[in-house]
Amino acid sequence: MKLFLIRHGETPWTVAKRYQGTTDVPLSRKGIRQAKAIAQALGPYRPSRLYTSTLRRARETARRMACELGLRPVADGRLNEINFGEWEGAYYPRLSNKAGAPFRKWREGKLGKPPGGESIRSLSRRVGQFFREILRSHPEETVAVVSHGGPIKMFLFKALKAASCSIWSFRIDPASISLIEGNSNLLEIVWTNGTDHLSLARSRRRGWQ
Repeated sequence: MKLFLIRHGETPWTVAKRYQGTTDVPLSRKGIRQAKAIAQALGPYRPSRLYTSTLRRARETARRMACELGLRPVADGRLNEINFGEWEGAYYPRLSNKAGAPFRKWREGKLGKPPGGESIRSLSRRVGQFFREILRSHPEETVAVVSHGGPIKMFLFKALKAASCSIWSFRIDPASISLIEGNSNLLEIVWTNGTDHLSLARSRRRGWQ
């Protein structure tokens, strides 16, 4: 299997550095353009399946990709972002001062869940279940998954068979692409947080190429 993990395009909240979590935020205009650039980057790989989180920003990204790739996106709630509870909508540069020790512990992987939010264990369980299912169902296919920072990091930790307490160690930017290859016996992380397709799209639009 080739498994492409795509973080949704930019939203007004990613620009403002706010925790989105399960809040249904739409794509920005730039995010819409990024979705098309993602589809163009994946085109040569000919993905046969396209899955998406049920949250609006992911569904909008997948829908615009689907038009380019000729696929029908399948929504699955197990791909949704983690619920940040009391921190939903908060500006995370300010949380270090506002939330104090709990936020610092969260960033260090020493806090199991945000106040009133979903636990890392819950995220691990639902992402792991989805991952095992598609490995069984599509072992020889190329699959694209549109999701969020938290779940994508969890996919990577599952591939590494590593402890998931420090998933924030990976950086996953909006509209980035990560690739895992292999099967249930051996999985290889080919690359993470790829964004070259976005700069190429900007170059074409400005007439540099």
